[in-house]
Amino acid sequence: MEKKLRISPYIIAILAVFLVVGNGCKESFFEGDAGDRITPDQHYKSVQDGLSSAQGALVSYQDIVPQLILLNGLRSDLMEVTPNAEPYLREINYHTLSGNNPFADASPLYQVIININEVLKHIDKIAETDKEYDELTSYQAKGVLIGLRAYTYLTLIRLYNKASYIESNYETLPDNLYQNVLNREELLDILIKQMEAFFESELTSSKYEALRLEHYPNNKAVLGELYLESGMYAEAAQWLKDACEYYDNQVSSSEQRSLLKVDQSYKDEGWASIFLNSASQRLENMMVVPYTRSEGQFNPLAEWLLPHLSYLVKPTSIVIDSMMSQVQLNGDTLDGFRGPVNVMFQDMVMNPDSTYSYINPYINKYSVDVNNPESSDIILSRAADIHLMLAEAFNRMGDEESQKYALMLLNQGVNNENPKPPLFSRWTNNLGIRGRAYLKSREVPERDSIPLEERTLLIEDLIIAERAMELAFEGKRWFDLVRIAERRNDPAYLADKVAAKFEGTEHYEAVRNRLMNPESWYLPFE
Repeated sequence: MEKKLRISPYIIAILAVFLVVGNGCKESFFEGDAGDRITPDQHYKSVQDGLSSAQGALVSYQDIVPQLILLNGLRSDLMEVTPNAEPYLREINYHTLSGNNPFADASPLYQVIININEVLKHIDKIAETDKEYDELTSYQAKGVLIGLRAYTYLTLIRLYNKASYIESNYETLPDNLYQNVLNREELLDILIKQMEAFFESELTSSKYEALRLEHYPNNKAVLGELYLESGMYAEAAQWLKDACEYYDNQVSSSEQRSLLKVDQSYKDEGWASIFLNSASQRLENMMVVPYTRSEGQFNPLAEWLLPHLSYLVKPTSIVIDSMMSQVQLNGDTLDGFRGPVNVMFQDMVMNPDSTYSYINPYINKYSVDVNNPESSDIILSRAADIHLMLAEAFNRMGDEESQKYALMLLNQGVNNENPKPPLFSRWTNNLGIRGRAYLKSREVPERDSIPLEERTLLIEDLIIAERAMELAFEGKRWFDLVRIAERRNDPAYLADKVAAKFEGTEHYEAVRNRLMNPESWYLPFE
């Protein structure tokens, strides 16, 4: 299924002016050439100038995110290497990354930031020659870019625990990125203040809500995630909930009640359609990196993951066993919609409802379009992701009502609550994460039967375990493990989970011992 970017022509024209001309997605991550750049004096004059330039910020992300999927998965307990894997992937899997491992190269992410800084500096020049470029349009376009920049910085600090903060406009990467290196806390504070300033503008209104570009972050979700990363749980809950209630004027009024609420829209066989032409699935997906083979934009994940192709990595027995042991509402055992089915290699029957096969397992999430896997989109943010982070924030708030909300969102949702909680009056069709997957609820002891801290950890464990299944192979798991281990000040939380995939091998003790040192959780900052 071929597809085009579904971004407003006027906004994409504005956003496109700062990138490369005719330079589609590279086939190799190791080729760093950015192509010919368009200079500011040549553009920022009209909408047509923008349309004739490049494809928007997602061109850069197209080259980055497939590598991040493997980097995140192999460092966690969800992926492992096959005998076909190259040495660089083995380094990642065994947590022995060298400084020259190309998967640890931060320069593509910094290039995104530099591109955004450049367009933010020059974008208002459009107003000099195009009367349609008004104050509201400027605010909306800048907001999209500010959100993408914050998301990119958040990715950097999750990878490296620090980042070089680039304040000025550079035409190329500066010679010395060490000039302004900030640690996690410093940078999170800056990013939160930038996002807060955006929402404090007098232009923030229902008009802002009408702008939603599925290839760019939802700014409310970005701010909520920044708060969650900073341990500010009440603020995180506020913004993550607002993100799930996002108004979208591009869907019909009958669908508005369903928007981003994890409801019946993707029940039954519809679940797999989340990953089929993902950019069009606006009731679930918030930020999508699109690929289109016909335009030379190839997603390499199918090549790396499928057994009849390169088959470099595969799912671990840990995630397989977890999904195989889930109990459905009818009592049957199996996570039937998100998990495995018995698909033999020689049959090559790609069941779109499966994340991977169980006999001779392989990851199928990026090949649900059997006839065109190279055009599979990569989802960076979707409703279930935000939903579970919201549950995580509510749980950590610690009061009885908030923890009830956390379990409600994790399990059978608002739809199963009577009476409906007033805070979720717009969520009446919400089924919860496990409810949508037809799985039985997770139970924890009542508050008066165990200490609050113990109950909080139990609920958190269930939420993070659910994220591992719901968001398997979407680039979330390693970041989740690091966030929880740091929050609890418990390196063994992470070390034990990751080392478990090496149980019974010579690598178990070495990997566990390495991961007991929190400094090893971050990539070399070269």
